[in-house]
Amino acid sequence: MARYRLRLLLQEFDLPQGETVLGRSPECQVTIDDPLVSREHAKIIVQDDTVVCRDLGSRNGSKVNGVPLRGEIPLNDGDRIRIGNQEIVFTKVVVPRRPGRPTGSLRHCQKCQTPYVAEAPQCPNCGYAPGAEDTLSGAPRPGNLDREAWSLQMQMELLERALTLGRTSDADRVMGRMAIAIDERLAQGMTVDPPKLLPTLVGAVRLAAAQGEAQWLRWALGLLSKAECPPSRELAEAVGRVPPIVLEGCESIHEVVASFDPSKLDEPARAALAVLVEIAAKVGAKRSES
Repeated sequence: MARYRLRLLLQEFDLPQGETVLGRSPECQVTIDDPLVSREHAKIIVQDDTVVCRDLGSRNGSKVNGVPLRGEIPLNDGDRIRIGNQEIVFTKVVVPRRPGRPTGSLRHCQKCQTPYVAEAPQCPNCGYAPGAEDTLSGAPRPGNLDREAWSLQMQMELLERALTLGRTSDADRVMGRMAIAIDERLAQGMTVDPPKLLPTLVGAVRLAAAQGEAQWLRWALGLLSKAECPPSRELAEAVGRVPPIVLEGCESIHEVVASFDPSKLDEPARAALAVLVEIAAKVGAKRSES
């Protein structure tokens, strides 16, 4: 009889016959410390040579190979299950191997978002130790940049879902993790490609509009200048949809307008900057009136 396993980055978990529950609760067979994972998020059922995955009515849903999970779906070797921030690979083991851990508890690294065994003293990916003041030593290892880009893209999908559903508290938590990752990357002298950074900034502006607060608007506009990332049409349009009262509480828009030389921008970026200039003028006029 074949054996089955779940692989989550550096960890593997054996799937016994019967039910294996994945979730945030310590009562689950596989516990994942991720705020976007429900206490009992999904269930994998092994019955002889048949394995199915079932979502347990989780708040943020589950996906198998990128497709939202509705009811039950059979699992095949290599299928990818996504819950919260995590992508879990289902594997079929034909040749007997040394058993993995039948159950486990994972911690979610606050710096690089990598899940790892909770009993480990520090993250095996970036070396971060919870509670330690010195979290990084030296430059990131090769390969970490791709993982960071993958994590950023995955969290952007979660942010988009939370905003679409109107769950601003969930969106705020996701945005906080993304902001930490980006700010630390820039602080280490690394760069973020504008095509990868701009969707995050647009998401931050949308979150500011949804919350009716200027915090994420200030961060997004400030980072636009700091990262020397030319504005895009999508960003300018998102800023234009922010309530006027929120814009009035944000000085960053004037700083952004002044930090770019239009002659050094391509046509789309110049058009986006022109929109921001118009918005900044309206904000300044409104302040003068008051």
